[in-house]
Amino acid sequence: MTLLHKFLQLVKTIVAPEMVCIESLQEWVQARKMVRRSASATQGNLKLVHAFYVGMLGLRYRVSETHSRVLWPSQYTWLLNNGLVRWADHAGWGLSEELIRDKSKADGLVKLAAVLQVTWFVAMCATRAAHALPIAALEAMTLAYVFVMLVTYLFWWVKPKDITTAATVELPPMSRAQRDVFESLAMENTYDDDATAPAPSKNIAWYLVARDCKDDDVLMMHPSDGSDVSKVCVRAEVASIKPGIKRARPLIEWYDDPMIITQWDRDLYFTRWWPLICILGASFGAIHLVSWNSTFPTPFERWLWRSSALISVVTSIVCMQFETMTLRWNGIFTLIRVSSPVLYIISRIVMTAEVFAALRAMPRSTYDTYEIWNYWFHFL
Repeated sequence: MTLLHKFLQLVKTIVAPEMVCIESLQEWVQARKMVRRSASATQGNLKLVHAFYVGMLGLRYRVSETHSRVLWPSQYTWLLNNGLVRWADHAGWGLSEELIRDKSKADGLVKLAAVLQVTWFVAMCATRAAHALPIAALEAMTLAYVFVMLVTYLFWWVKPKDITTAATVELPPMSRAQRDVFESLAMENTYDDDATAPAPSKNIAWYLVARDCKDDDVLMMHPSDGSDVSKVCVRAEVASIKPGIKRARPLIEWYDDPMIITQWDRDLYFTRWWPLICILGASFGAIHLVSWNSTFPTPFERWLWRSSALISVVTSIVCMQFETMTLRWNGIFTLIRVSSPVLYIISRIVMTAEVFAALRAMPRSTYDTYEIWNYWFHFL
């Protein structure tokens, strides 16, 4: 399952790199949120690297001798804030910074070398454009990948890489009320090694689900609070809809089996940063437009490239407007949810095919180069 999961992740990166970029942004925001939430309980000693590690499902807790469940960031923060575990014992929970970095498959030097390589490529393309040399479709697509992956790399700079072995811990004793609240903070049970958990699906690799969408106020256990947060939330939702079983059934079905594919973090969705986030999400398709006037074998192929790039920009922005992406029928919006990613994938396939088709009729100027070292003489 690990190799197949990595292969599907690679396919996702190639087909829709914006998903990976958005995933890195969400994980970075959620890691910062965990650091902020636990600052008082840890005296500020829980760092981003710890938060990333927990968000990578690096902690599990035993439910029996042979089964375990994922310990989600909200759950660990809740344990810290309510004094059920101490940060002083974090090394015994596998959260030693040295141990985490030792498990990681990459260090800062490797990351810096990769950034320098792509920066050099971008500088060469900028130099060509400044001297009116054409940017080939292949170069435009490479630039798009470089930009998106560079942003992703920056968000994941301190995130450990390819850690596959989680630390399994024993939970502290809890009352029934505490246990109910603790379990209600779990995001899902797909990754649980438990008899009650569903069998892992290959579709997991395509999911983009926030690791932590809980509000801050649920992370403290009040003495009189013995209710299950998830049941309270669903009762409030049911009470807010109009009477009638036909209206209530879809909501109840959604709660029982939400089938969430993507979900925005509440700290990002339609905040003051939302326009910038939309620009970032549309950047991959937009960068392809630098080859708007490039030479293609036929005028039809040129306009096919242009229209595909524009469609990829529009559909990516449309997809980002939905806080939660599901496959359940929800009227006309379901058609938009389904058609937008389908059109995006079609446009990506067309542009990929055009990249290689254009190689059969490349102008001679495409192979001309301008030595970037010539610029140094202007600074001497």
